[in-house]
Parts: sequence; structure tokens; C-alpha cells
Amino acid sequence: MRRLRFLLPYFKPYRSILLAGLLWLLVTDVLGLLGPWLLKVGIDAVQQHRAQTLYGAGLLLAVMALLRYATRSRSRHCFLHTACRLENDLRQHLLARLLQQGGSFFDRYRTGDLLSRFTNDIGNLRTLAGFGLMIFVNTLMVYGMTLVVLLGMSPVLTLVALLPYPLLFLLTRYLSSRLLAASAKVQRGLGQVSETLEEGIGGHAVIRSYGLRSLRGAYFDTLNERYLHASLVLARLRNAIGPSMALIAPLGTLLVLYFGGRRVIDQQLSLGELVAFNAYLVQLTMPTLMLGWILGLVQRGAASAERLADILQLQQPPKGLPIAQRQGPPAVCFRNLTFGYVDKPVLRDLQLEVAPGSLIGVAGPTGSGKSTLLRLLAGLYVPEPEQLFIDGRDLTQLDGGAYRQRVAMVPQEGRLFSGSLRDNLLYAVPDADDNLLQKVVEAVCLQDDIAGFAQGFDTRVGEGGQALSGGQRQRVCLGRALARDAGLWLLDDPFSHLDAATAQSVWRQLRRWLVGKTVFLASGQASLLAGADRIVVLDAGRLVESGTYDALRAQKGVYARLLEKERLQRELEGLS
Repeated sequence: MRRLRFLLPYFKPYRSILLAGLLWLLVTDVLGLLGPWLLKVGIDAVQQHRAQTLYGAGLLLAVMALLRYATRSRSRHCFLHTACRLENDLRQHLLARLLQQGGSFFDRYRTGDLLSRFTNDIGNLRTLAGFGLMIFVNTLMVYGMTLVVLLGMSPVLTLVALLPYPLLFLLTRYLSSRLLAASAKVQRGLGQVSETLEEGIGGHAVIRSYGLRSLRGAYFDTLNERYLHASLVLARLRNAIGPSMALIAPLGTLLVLYFGGRRVIDQQLSLGELVAFNAYLVQLTMPTLMLGWILGLVQRGAASAERLADILQLQQPPKGLPIAQRQGPPAVCFRNLTFGYVDKPVLRDLQLEVAPGSLIGVAGPTGSGKSTLLRLLAGLYVPEPEQLFIDGRDLTQLDGGAYRQRVAMVPQEGRLFSGSLRDNLLYAVPDADDNLLQKVVEAVCLQDDIAGFAQGFDTRVGEGGQALSGGQRQRVCLGRALARDAGLWLLDDPFSHLDAATAQSVWRQLRRWLVGKTVFLASGQASLLAGADRIVVLDAGRLVESGTYDALRAQKGVYARLLEKERLQRELEGLS
């Protein structure tokens, strides 16, 4: 139960609804106590030949049944309403917490597993918070009130009826730990299956082109078999609970019939009282049987709660100092910055100062750390304190959300969202007008492409932008960033899917918009950086060169070799 404590704050906003549900449930159970008593009155009336009393008891039974139906419906509505609202709050808080995490978090967790937590795990907790809580509370009420009535009728028979129940307690303890372990294994298995399925759908083109359908299918079958085996183990444990409860609960009834029958024969108890006593005892049968279901539900909920708590209880990023409200270009300073994703540094002892409004080209061979540098500037990964400063303030001490409002990042493989071109271009500013949309499209040279689409701006881009070419996707991502109009621009090889001529044309148009912005442009096309105020060259994570285009070209160093390599490639392409 300790694993479920983190849910308590989620119930707080719905205390009044839960209280109403408890009151309606209490009324329902009190009405339920009248049934056996009215049955006793009716049977005694038959024995005493009192027809009027019999008819009155029957009428009251019918009225009681109708009232109980109405109050039970109201109590269920309150509990299930609370469960649905709790599910909504959990899902929103889970998403909010995910969006607060840096890139290192998503390096550890895979998409399919996270989706499983959003769906199956939260669904388990909704069932536990709705039906589970209602049945658990109802069981406590029924047991408490019924036992009081039974003790009032006959303490001896009550003790006789309760003799089998220690067996129930021992069985519950035995199955509890086994159910928790089995439930956790099932949840992990479902996460692996969901993860593999998501990867298969997202990477279907690669799987088909490499002829890996059989191999990936076999791997999926293996995971599915493991999940099936774990589910069957859990199902066997859950199915063992019901028959065991069903075997133990009637034992008390049999004992009462034997000892109570003898007391009726000895005229120490009336027949009506014995029937009422057994009716009350039968009322305990269903809650007893439901204990097994509740036990399984609690263990599934505990396993799901543990998986959700891993995320919900993650340390939130520090609020930090609010960054300046202005969207102007910031000054950037790196001081002995060293950063790595696992244990191997990607950037080493980086020293760099950038004045506001500068255009900085970032060059270097593959794997030199260009993308990592831009991810750190975007706040996707967190460097060590006192290593990266924005406008003279340590980035780790700033409010991350406020800082990212000043940043426009265009990654090499930009992600588009399902929807239309218009939706994606204005994703960051959905209320913008068509005038801004036209300017953005012209700035990234997309007007001819859009004119060729039958539906124009309403063209659906498909999942991840699959309906567009690589170059079109990159230009849509550039347009999306332009519409936001941020002060710090981070362009990570944004022209890699464009030919050299188109890239130069887009860059010329784009530069007009970027005048006065602080811009970091990382590009595999070294010549594209010719107009930068300064070019920094990385090699194996170290800053090895820094200067203007002409100065670096004359140095005959790493940047000059990159230019020469690019020239030779163009010549070879021209010959072919």
C-alpha cells in the first residue's frame, strides 16, 4: 500500500464528491441491513398466521430494493466520476513532468514503454480508484455493520460463523507478494511489446527495405510469448483466489445451519431469526469473494503506481531566476565546458565568448560535437554549473521555460506533427494570421512547393512529415522557427537534405530575417559558413580553430581541409 500513497494528493480536489459517494454508499448498506430483518418478520408472520404483517413486510422489501438501487447508482456515479477525473489529472501531470525532463531522460526511457505507462498503467489506477475503492469501502461497511447485527442476534453463532476466516487471512498474505511480482512482470512485458510495436510501425520502411520482416517478427513473437507466459501466471494466481474464497466463505454458513438448526429445534431461536441470521451471513459472502478481486486489483495498481512514480516523483528542474523578458539576442559564454552523454566526454574544455547579435558558424568533421553544442545551448541537456552563461548568468540557474522562449532550434532531422502544412508552420504561434504565413513561406523558399500541392496550406503532411521530401521537411522546420521570432537561433545542419544551390538560396533569404539575432549555424557544408561573423571549428570535442572565413582558409588547418574536401566532392559530382 505504501506504493499507492502518492495518489492521495490527487484525491484532494474531489473530497466533497467522494464524501457524497461514501454517504450514498452508507445509505445503501443500511438499507441492505433491512432486507434480512424484513425477511425474519415475514417468516414469523407466516408461522403466526398474520397476513397483514406479511403483506407489509413484502411491500417494504420492494420499496427498500428500489431505494437501494437509486442510492447505489448515486454512490457509483460519485466514485467513478472521481476515478475518471483522477485519471485525467494523472495523465496531465505525467505529460507535464515528461516535458520538464532533459534529453538524458529520453535517452534512458523508450517511447513504447512510456506509452504503456500512459495507457495501461494509468488505466489500472483508474480502476483501482473507482470500482476498487468503492468495493473496498463497501466491504468494510458491510462487514462492520453486519457483524454488529450478528453479534446482537447471537454472539455464539457469530463466533461459529467466523471460524473459517483466519484461513482467508493466511491465504491473502500468501498470495499478496506473488501477485505483486507477477503484476510487475506483466507491466514490464507490456511495455516491451508496446515499445517493439512502436519501433516496427515507425521503422517499417527500413524493415522492409532490408528484408527484416521475418527477423523482427520472430523477435516480436519472443517478446509476445514472454508477455503471454507472464499474463498466464498472473491469471492463474488471480483465478486461484476466487475458488479459494468461494470455498472458505460457505463454510461459515454450513456451521451456522448445523448449530443454529439445533438451537431452533431446542426452541432457543425462532426459524425467522435463523433465516435472518443466514441472510445476513450471505450478505458477507459477496464482499468476501470480492476480496480476492480487490487483492489482485491492488497488486496490479501497486505495480502500475511504482512505474508511474518513477516519473511523477522525478526531481523537477529548479525554477531558477526569471530571464529577461526581452526577446533580444543574448550574449553567450562557455567557460571550460566539458560534457558527455554517458561516461565519455563529447565536448572538452570549451572556451568561447559570443557577443549579442553575432552569427557564429560551427564547423568540424562528423562526431566532433557540433550537435551537442547546440543541444546544450537549447537547454535539452544540462551542463555542469558555471560552464555556460547566457547574458552573464549561469544557464543552470535560469528558469528553463522562460529561457526556451528566447530560443528557436532547428535540428537536422526536424520533427513535423500530424496535421496540415499550416498547422506545422504556425505550430508555435497558432493564432498568427496569413500575412505572417506568407512571409515565412517566402523566407524559406517554399512558395513553389506549396503552389504544387492541390490543397495548398491544407495539405496533410502525414505522421512525422512522411508525405514531404527531406528538403521540404527541413524548410517547414525553418519556417516554424521563423514564425516564433526568437532572439537565439540554433541551426543544426538545417540544409543537409537540400542541394548546394537550393541551400545557398534559402540561406540568403533566411539571413535577412536573422539580422541582429544571435545565431549558431552548424553545417556539414563548410562553404555555407562563409558569411559568418566568426567560425569556430571543433575536432574530437575540442575547439581547435576560431576566426573569420578568410583567416581560417589561409591557416590551412582543419577548416581549410574541410573546404578542400567539399570542393573535390563537387568536382567529382560534376564529372559524374
